[in-house]
Amino acid sequence: MKEIEFIERWRSEQASYLAWGSFVRDSVTRGLSALGLNPASFLKIPAEPRLKEENSLVGKAFHRGKNYLDPYQEIEDKVGVRFVVLLTAEVQKVSDVIESNTDWTTSLDKDFEADRESRPLEFAYQSKHYVVKAARNIQVGDVLVQMGTPCEVQIRTLLQHAHSELTHDNIYKKNPDTEISKKVERTVAKSMALIEAVDDFFSQVLTELEQASEVERRALATMSELYAHYVGRPPLVDKTNAIVFGAFREQLTLDLRGDIIALMERYNFIGQRISSRFETQYTFRQPWILLAYLLVESRPNLVKENWPLTMQEIEPVFVDLGKSTQ
Repeated sequence: MKEIEFIERWRSEQASYLAWGSFVRDSVTRGLSALGLNPASFLKIPAEPRLKEENSLVGKAFHRGKNYLDPYQEIEDKVGVRFVVLLTAEVQKVSDVIESNTDWTTSLDKDFEADRESRPLEFAYQSKHYVVKAARNIQVGDVLVQMGTPCEVQIRTLLQHAHSELTHDNIYKKNPDTEISKKVERTVAKSMALIEAVDDFFSQVLTELEQASEVERRALATMSELYAHYVGRPPLVDKTNAIVFGAFREQLTLDLRGDIIALMERYNFIGQRISSRFETQYTFRQPWILLAYLLVESRPNLVKENWPLTMQEIEPVFVDLGKSTQ
């Protein structure tokens, strides 16, 4: 295939490749959501499909000594999607979503693996590079993506991404025999060791934080479930739940579920009261409102002494239960 033929075909198929990249991105984010993750916060950089620039594609196909027999078919990163997470352990979560999807076939990116062998310093970190190919003809909007259409998928941590952005173009496309390149390579090697150490430290911190907040997270799950059951709609969860649960951590006992159920059965109007205030009062959209009712009913003085937000927010709770805020 001549360059002009290559370019003409690429221009005619760009829409299909972009559609396929978008499909891959959307499928992976849905898979992360199915795991209970919020892609908007779990992914540290928005994942957007990117088409390879025409000049770069032609250069790779014909002018870099790659010796492709059929460059158009063999170059598999004509479109790519990058997923950037915080920690190395989270790379595997994205990897599992990709490998379990039946809309495509999954293989390691051969070009990336070759680069890793030839330039081990640049690719020292444990990122994942895949090529996913459409397992069948797939309609994406107005575009029919042909079976076998490839998309490169990269998975990195934020620190790995910063390392790659610095080294890929700024170091490894310069003359490798110059003294400055050798000096910089030694510095980059040090930075890679630091990145791995920082990732380990971050992982330890996250594990300890998760263990420390297990009681609050369990309480939030319980109250969110009971809120939906008794109010008839899901709550809108925000950070004030952590504030309230932290103030009354000793009251978040293993009997919490049973205590709230007993409360809601005894005062069967509470669910309706919460529902009637849902649209107009922020307080009554939060799962912690159930804890507020429980504690105001059983230990009103404790609430008055330790309530971490404004008392005005829960005055209706006192009124509903016939308790005084004084």
